[in-house]
Amino acid sequence: MGAIAVSKKEEQQIERLRKELRTPTKAGVLRAALKTLEQQTAEERIRHEVHESVRRCADADKREHRKLSQASVGRWVSES
Repeated sequence: MGAIAVSKKEEQQIERLRKELRTPTKAGVLRAALKTLEQQTAEERIRHEVHESVRRCADADKREHRKLSQASVGRWVSES
């Protein structure tokens, strides 16, 4: 792969990060950034999956609770 066109401001950001990370090359900064983005993306995907799972389980729990509540109300009424 060849050179990537970046603005002067981005070039300065890359250089600042290269020094801060003590990475000898700009490509090292890019590799570190990609690794971080991959981790963040994976974490976000897991968070989303957990959230969806909790939502589905909550819906099922509400339905079950409603059925149990209706059944117990009927039982309590018939015992009175």
